[in-house]
Amino acid sequence: MQLRPYQQTAIASVREAYRQGHRAVLVVMPTGTGKTVLFAEIARLAKGPVLVLAHRQELVEQAREKIAAWCNDVVAVEMAHHRDFTRPDGSRPKITVASIQTLQKRLHDVPKDAFKIVIVDEAHHATADSYRAVLGHFTAWLLGVTATPDRSDRVPLGEVFSHVAFEYDMRTAIRDGWLCPIRSFLVQTQADFSHVRKVAGELSTRDVEAVLDQELHLAEIATPILRERGERPTIVFAASVAHAHSLTRVMNQQVGRADFAAALDGGTGFELRAPVLQRFRSGAIKVLVNCSLFTEGFDVPDIALVAIARPVLSRSFYAQMVGRGTRPAKGKRDLLVLDFVPRNCRHSLAQAVDIFAGGDDELMASARRIAAAASAAGEAIALELLMELAQQEQEAKQADVVYQLRRRDPFAAVGIDFTKYRRRPEGGERASAEQLAFFRKAGLPADEVAGLSLRQAEALREQLLERKAVGLCTPKQAKQLVEIGYDPRDMYYDQAKELLRDAKDKRRRGG
Repeated sequence: MQLRPYQQTAIASVREAYRQGHRAVLVVMPTGTGKTVLFAEIARLAKGPVLVLAHRQELVEQAREKIAAWCNDVVAVEMAHHRDFTRPDGSRPKITVASIQTLQKRLHDVPKDAFKIVIVDEAHHATADSYRAVLGHFTAWLLGVTATPDRSDRVPLGEVFSHVAFEYDMRTAIRDGWLCPIRSFLVQTQADFSHVRKVAGELSTRDVEAVLDQELHLAEIATPILRERGERPTIVFAASVAHAHSLTRVMNQQVGRADFAAALDGGTGFELRAPVLQRFRSGAIKVLVNCSLFTEGFDVPDIALVAIARPVLSRSFYAQMVGRGTRPAKGKRDLLVLDFVPRNCRHSLAQAVDIFAGGDDELMASARRIAAAASAAGEAIALELLMELAQQEQEAKQADVVYQLRRRDPFAAVGIDFTKYRRRPEGGERASAEQLAFFRKAGLPADEVAGLSLRQAEALREQLLERKAVGLCTPKQAKQLVEIGYDPRDMYYDQAKELLRDAKDKRRRGG
């Protein structure tokens, strides 16, 4: 096996960050791009013992297996009854994978300098008290690896990690061919979430369950899943444990098979979950339904349909669920994501488009509107195409704004409306020479300001000084920006200066 180019770049970036003195660094890579292989290689290259921390049994087992295979070495486990690191004979393996819960209880048995590097898998959990207690114990270099650096509880990862050494986003990974394309399909339901409360950053599980566990809404979710899945291995994220089992019951009733779909939850022990997961991997179980159990570390590349059968507010939490189906697999063309949109909801729910739209609210609104129109026409739309169409729509709007500004008054873009300044009353005091000089320097047209009264001129002068105080562009810059095709509204002085300088350099070069 060989490292992919971006994995090689990530490792080089981590090593460079350490050389620069950053002791706690973060790597951000989407689910399915080989985060475990990345830190397995770092563990192999390390010049001393390495600890890998995970927060769930499946993640510990999965990390141990992948690291052992990659490094061709025995990997110790510190979890529950396993004491491969804190064993009585005092021998120390090079690589240890531990559950955070177990290691927190055994810190008194582990020296502070026991490890050269401590690696946190799913590092967005690292701000939790349990992680802080463990990480604060060691003097090691720290590496966090995550697909979602933003947390639903708004606690910044910067409190633990001082530097982002490398970042690789999902859209780029799809374009590079390392993840499969994603298509989005919105399913409108009759669910009414208008009275659902918000608790700890997400909607109340109890309130949502009271709505979605009704037979009407169970059918509204189960039927489209069965209709759209075809032969796609499917994972469904339900709103609660009860909702997961109810959805499973309804789907099995609709297809007339008791083992077509299966539900798993955190209350099911690992020993009971394992055979069910094996049957799902083999294809015997067609649909796996869960409640927040497989949002992380669940690796079944064949999954080709992810149904978000629950309302989600957190973009990072949503991205974790979609990530269960983004890995490429033989014969897999794309991933279909089903979003179930309630009839009424006073909260803004995450959708597939949010994974790509980032922080641009206008672009996100356009993308959501296009996705809704495509779904209403009965079509699933590829996220790449969706974002291209949304971008084109935004560019068309921008061009229209600039056209309108050119036709009318470019100074209106910066809030200067000369029509509201009436000519000075007969015999009134005129604008002073000092005021007129100030306006000329600011780039205002002489014929517009020449007739202002002293009071009007002072009001306009105060308005310009307020813009300068908050760092916004000058009227002179605004006029020049409109002439080269930019919308100067809300643009800052330094940004305008850079754009104008680039435009001047381009003209000088004859571009």
